[in-house]
Amino acid sequence: MEDMTGPPCSTLAVEKYFITNWDYSSTETSDQQQTRLVAGFLDLNLIPMEWLDEDWESLSNPPRAPTAEEIDTILRPYRVDALRWRAANLFHDETSPVLLRTYYNVEEAERAKHDELHFDFGSDWRRIYEVLPEVAGPLSPEVEDEWVPRLRGPDYFDYVCPDFKAQLAEAKEQNHEEWHEAGRDTIIESIVMRFHKLSTRTYLILMDQEAYQSGNPLLLYLDGFRNIVREGLLDPEIDDLFGIISKWMDSELLENTVVGDKYRVSGELGKELYQLTEDDLTNLHS
Repeated sequence: MEDMTGPPCSTLAVEKYFITNWDYSSTETSDQQQTRLVAGFLDLNLIPMEWLDEDWESLSNPPRAPTAEEIDTILRPYRVDALRWRAANLFHDETSPVLLRTYYNVEEAERAKHDELHFDFGSDWRRIYEVLPEVAGPLSPEVEDEWVPRLRGPDYFDYVCPDFKAQLAEAKEQNHEEWHEAGRDTIIESIVMRFHKLSTRTYLILMDQEAYQSGNPLLLYLDGFRNIVREGLLDPEIDDLFGIISKWMDSELLENTVVGDKYRVSGELGKELYQLTEDDLTNLHS
């Protein structure tokens, strides 16, 4: 049987966040405070580098070790050792997805009640973040001035913009009739793949009830704050898991997905990311 002993307490980033922000004077219950702190950790854009570094001895300013009281009061009640082991071993490398099953038949669901590693969440797959906030990534952490950002800043996309605007002008010229007949957003969203590649910080293959019964898992590309960048159904006869991992950010795979609502041309994140002007959106010969 696989040894699922978790790492030393306070090794994981969310645990360091708990230790740093736990309020002993709070009137909240421990469960309420845990819920609030997990949400706060997930909304934290800049994560201190030392929280993600397993080799504490190599750090010039390593985080302090938790006291026995902090371990017993704050950390152990949050999740069992098997979940902590899973959190520490979530990503095998910088290209692997999270495989999440949230649906079980009646017999399996009964067994799942007694197994913390079974997530019988039904359609509410986002509940995984409550127990494994590590699922949010980032899959490939990047260090900026001793911080690890969840989101890539606007400067990261600067080099993409000139090519995008050139492609946009060309697509607008070549597809004038479709552009004029309300196909504008579809055309634009077909040429923003590079923005979506750079925005994606992790990806997830979901087996919920619909996917389980149809045989088509749902593939989700997610940004650093868990917003869906793109999503699509996988065809097991065409898409093998190893193929998906090897080309996880190739345009070929992305083209078989649709844009998430917030990343649409009219979406709040799409507007911010694509920086489209009135001239960009205007018909050529209106």
